[in-house]
Amino acid sequence: MYKTLTIFTILLSAMCLPASAQTRDSYVDYLYQFMPQPDKTDYSREFYQQNVALSLKARAEMPWGKTIPEREFRHFVVPVRVNNENLDNSREVFYKALKPRVEKLSMQEAILEVNHWCHEHVTYRPSDGRTSSPLATLRTAYGRCGEQSTFTVAALRAVGIPARQVYTPRWAHTDDNHAWVEAWADGKWYFLGACEPEPVLNLGWFNESASRGMLMHTKAFGNYDGPEEVMSQTPCYTEINVVDNYAPTAQVNVQVVNAKGKPVSGARVEFKLYNYAEFYTVANKTTDKLGHASLTAGKGDMLLWVSKGGLVATRKVSFGKDKQVKIVLNSKELPDLVDLDIVPPPVSGQLPLVTAEQRAENNRRSAYEDSIRHAYEATMPVEDWRGNHRTIQQFLDEAPNQLMAEKLLGVLAKKDLRDIELAVLKDNQVAAVDTSDIYLKYVLCPRVELEWLTPYKAFFREHMGSIKSPAQLEAWCNQNIRIDNDHNPQGLRMQPMSVYREKLTDDLGRNIFFVSVARSLGMPARINEVNGKPQYYADGRWVDVFAKAQNAKQGNTAKLKLDYKLSAHNDNPKYYIHFTLSKVVDGQLQLQTFPEDATQQDFVNGQEIDKGEYILTTGVRMASGKVLARMQRFTLNGDTTISYALRENQEDVQVIGSINAEDIYHDKATDSDKSLLSTTGRGYYVLAIVAPNQEPTNHAMRDISVYKQQFEEWGRKMIFLFQNDDEAQRFNFAEFDKLPNTVVWGTDVEGKIKQEVWQQMKLQSPALPVFLICDSFNRVVFVQQGYTINLGEQLIKVIRQL
Repeated sequence: MYKTLTIFTILLSAMCLPASAQTRDSYVDYLYQFMPQPDKTDYSREFYQQNVALSLKARAEMPWGKTIPEREFRHFVVPVRVNNENLDNSREVFYKALKPRVEKLSMQEAILEVNHWCHEHVTYRPSDGRTSSPLATLRTAYGRCGEQSTFTVAALRAVGIPARQVYTPRWAHTDDNHAWVEAWADGKWYFLGACEPEPVLNLGWFNESASRGMLMHTKAFGNYDGPEEVMSQTPCYTEINVVDNYAPTAQVNVQVVNAKGKPVSGARVEFKLYNYAEFYTVANKTTDKLGHASLTAGKGDMLLWVSKGGLVATRKVSFGKDKQVKIVLNSKELPDLVDLDIVPPPVSGQLPLVTAEQRAENNRRSAYEDSIRHAYEATMPVEDWRGNHRTIQQFLDEAPNQLMAEKLLGVLAKKDLRDIELAVLKDNQVAAVDTSDIYLKYVLCPRVELEWLTPYKAFFREHMGSIKSPAQLEAWCNQNIRIDNDHNPQGLRMQPMSVYREKLTDDLGRNIFFVSVARSLGMPARINEVNGKPQYYADGRWVDVFAKAQNAKQGNTAKLKLDYKLSAHNDNPKYYIHFTLSKVVDGQLQLQTFPEDATQQDFVNGQEIDKGEYILTTGVRMASGKVLARMQRFTLNGDTTISYALRENQEDVQVIGSINAEDIYHDKATDSDKSLLSTTGRGYYVLAIVAPNQEPTNHAMRDISVYKQQFEEWGRKMIFLFQNDDEAQRFNFAEFDKLPNTVVWGTDVEGKIKQEVWQQMKLQSPALPVFLICDSFNRVVFVQQGYTINLGEQLIKVIRQL
């Protein structure tokens, strides 16, 4: 068994490392040459010197160090940053933990072993969009895919293995995205699921999904000259397209011409993918002097959006079918209504060979690694605080105003509670009691956007305490802060105190700075979550700052009401799932980011939004992944009601609802609580709520037994749940011994899954059983309730259409 350092030992470890100062500083200079502005100002040169020294130490001490080409070392080992995470000293910590485990392995074996180590300490859970630092993820013991992959890349680089985070900006076949890892070994790039160990490389739950992907990107620090297709070149990184590693591809060549047929150079060509009910830009290109731009992508459909000088044009393209496309750019307006059938790429690709022995050993190790992680998690007394519980408890124990200390914790996001530092908590202590909503959310709360929290309030009270109004603060910002939007292309959040010291940042950094200073001085302020504008609160309303002259006048907003025409399957469409609103700004679409739980009901009485031209995008995704999309253009000059409907196709399987695949049930076979996803794996599955010794359930079981062979050939799990333990004990399992071997029995923990099924599927009757076909992306494509003839046949018919 591998010797495992406790997480406490790992986090407390430290090293002093020698390195050639000349060699070290040449790499540090290289980092500074391409570093985004926030990384130059938020971290010291000593920080980068230490990390470069660690890179050189790993190169010297690891057996593969001398085999790594300079290009791969420079772009994929030396850089500290992986994504948009807060940087920390994880390279130092990870090197000490991992070196003994990998130094005698081959490079490919070392990659697999590092991933096993990552799984010991981190597992998957969804969370908000801020990316935790690697050490914060380690302390928390979980993260979303972006955090898992950042963590794993950091671990691989720590032992001198070139690694990069690969992501699909959006899937083509379902509403989601994903990030994973590529690691370089012996002259080739391999992929792996971060913190999801497999027996071999190039294997993960996402193989099938990736084969249907249209774009996979990664960022290479600096000016990278590798063999991959360059998506874009920025002053800080080279974005490259690695989709050829995962899916069959084709190229579309676009020529943009004017009304006279002459080439248009410098036009912006956006390649948009339907996902989360919007056409999301996955690639930006600029036409050359002949009006040409091109993209290589998976063989599915995208939307082209072309703009320049106020002119705009759009059309659908199908990769693999449309090789040459000509776009005429001659109008400032789009059509009022456009229906689009968007078809994703089909499934393709083959899985690498894994023997039964390899799979058994991997399962054994994974179970052991789970036990290590669970033992660490058992030391966490408060779930929301996770590994940061000592910091939070110390803050509460020492807080002079207990009530306001608790209120502060109440307005912080869960992720903040997991990694906030004691200095930040104490910086936000207050003596006076004010529990008003405006004060708690927009003065007391230190979080403005997705920035790393720092103890800025006392600093700004000392250095900017002479400012007495938001108007004075806005004027100070306009007079003192220079804007540079070119040297932070990744949109990193610059720390507010760094903005004050440097007097240089981008628009987002200035906006965060304004709100941070305003709150420090007791002025309610925010960044509007819908349109991203900084605002302060005065006289009962929110006032924009840094507005352009034409937008500064009063009356620039209007109320939009949406009138939805009911469909057969949906009486309350969800924002981001069934519809979105995007404002047309300078010829480009700007998504209006309403809360994640927003629905049609939130628009019945109207939403106050900026006047202007808008696109209402709606879509119905079929079980095949195809989307029936519609783009509806309108202009909002005053209070307006817009009618819309969802397109329907009765001949195809439709997504009719959602069930959370992370829901927990009690598994009968293992006598343990498990998530649906952990049982089913990625893909479709059958979920049922059944009742013992009742004819409808018994009849359904017999119908399903008739199709035993077909269900087993399908191979997906069928989870049958009783409402409680008593019902499970009363069921005669022996009576139904001819059910498919894919059936899993369990009970519904506290009835939560049943409650969700009834709510999401809008079931009115309490009758059982209820059968659903769902998938691990939370979609439901089939529901049947109560007594049903030929249920097995109905299920198989739908399954064959998936």
